[in-house]
Amino acid sequence: MTMLEFINYSVLLNNSNAPLIKDLSFKLEEAQSLGIVGESGSGKSLTALSALGLLNRRIFSTRGQVLLNRRNIFELTDTELNNIRGNEISMIFQEPMLSLNPVKDLQSQIYECVELSNKNLDHNDIKNSLNAVGLTNTNKILSSYPHMISGGQRQRFMIAMSILRKPNIMIADEPTTALDVTLQKQILDTLNNLKNDLNMSMLLISHDIELIKRYCDQILVMKDGVLIENKPTSKIFSHPDHAYTKQLVNFKTSKFREDYITKENKVLETKNLSCKYLVKDSFFRKKKEYFNALEDININIYEGESVGIVGESGSGKTTLAMSIMHLLSYDGEIRICDKITQEKLLGDRQLRRNFQIIFQDPFSSLSPRMTIKQILSEGIVSLLKITEHKKIHQMCINILNEVGLEENMLYRYPQEFSGGQRQRIAIARALVLQPKLLILDEPTSALDVLVQDSIVKLLLNLQSKFNLSYCFISHDLNLIKKMCHRTYVMKDSVIIEQGTTREIFKNPQEGYTRNLLESSFINY
Repeated sequence: MTMLEFINYSVLLNNSNAPLIKDLSFKLEEAQSLGIVGESGSGKSLTALSALGLLNRRIFSTRGQVLLNRRNIFELTDTELNNIRGNEISMIFQEPMLSLNPVKDLQSQIYECVELSNKNLDHNDIKNSLNAVGLTNTNKILSSYPHMISGGQRQRFMIAMSILRKPNIMIADEPTTALDVTLQKQILDTLNNLKNDLNMSMLLISHDIELIKRYCDQILVMKDGVLIENKPTSKIFSHPDHAYTKQLVNFKTSKFREDYITKENKVLETKNLSCKYLVKDSFFRKKKEYFNALEDININIYEGESVGIVGESGSGKTTLAMSIMHLLSYDGEIRICDKITQEKLLGDRQLRRNFQIIFQDPFSSLSPRMTIKQILSEGIVSLLKITEHKKIHQMCINILNEVGLEENMLYRYPQEFSGGQRQRIAIARALVLQPKLLILDEPTSALDVLVQDSIVKLLLNLQSKFNLSYCFISHDLNLIKKMCHRTYVMKDSVIIEQGTTREIFKNPQEGYTRNLLESSFINY
């Protein structure tokens, strides 16, 4: 039985005749797992949103049909669509922080799902749903606000909300982007088990074709809004037809880094670095309770060296990055370029320019109201104190060329670029200040393997050219393998293992580290 069908479906911007999706046709059968892969901008997410009738009609116009259980969703009323969403078809979005309400606790938000359901659900159903995705401390989770839990925990909570009403069709749009490898496997195994138990159909969207390979019966490959290949998974990998599909299938992981770093000049050193948060319920108590997000962290990064920080969600990786950037209060000592830094560092602009950060999602970190030139110029004026317009303009052109972008892009806005291009702009914004240290917090997690590979090559070339030091924070162990000379493994706010990347990957001493490696989707 066909659960979802797209028939000659196209999506266009209202002010343009160029289609974002062109003549898309495919079927999702009962109990089938269908995977969609493609590069950023290929139309994957637009396809997912179309299935729930979530496209903004003031921005997009559509042609063709989308049939949900033989009903054309474009002919349904808003009331009918609201009854379908969550009960018959549900969706897990890529970015949970944008999907959750920041001013409501999580209990209020998940109870909204109960109220909208046409099924008899209670607190036990909520608890079971949270436990199914690995959120066992349900009371703490439900009393928290979205900003109080980690990115991985937010994503798991979104998945728990999506499976609560046990829909017939589950659409998962990059559901594991923010998760470490152990949780990736746990979440996808959970979704797969639910699919089998409930006879549910699943549409899994991902840039990771190896992940799709493990969990999907059929694979659709999209490029530039066009469906270029639609085959059973085994045939996609054994007999790919399109050149782009062949690139995806034949993409190989790199070897370990072999270049030697002379450990002379320390760019970063932390001594007994700790960070703690006041627990919400203890604010008015005499004896306050704190959550230790970091405990006695000691790391070193040398000039020209790449160091990886790995660990599960909630282990303290991003807190470490924020502390180094002086965006959080901390205890202990941080030395940058052999100079002890203080919490209030903004006054020392000469030192501040020496370390910059590149965030996971450049779309959120780049202002949509500023052109690329304005974004690049901001740091030049405020930190480098350069005000001459001609010099600023030339510096912007030079740095865009360094990251593989063109001069004519200076007057465009971030939303006019693909995900890979936006990440290059974020790299350019950091590099224009000529820093010594770059902190990269999941810099390629939202990119497909081919774009990810181009960013990795770019970063390696820039490191060689400018003798940069990198601190890589990542769930992606393959990225750590390609990029990092040494690796620190974090668990529960402390470092449990450290060494060269080869030593850590080939001969891990801790069971936790071995579990991380065994759960990854690549072979070492």
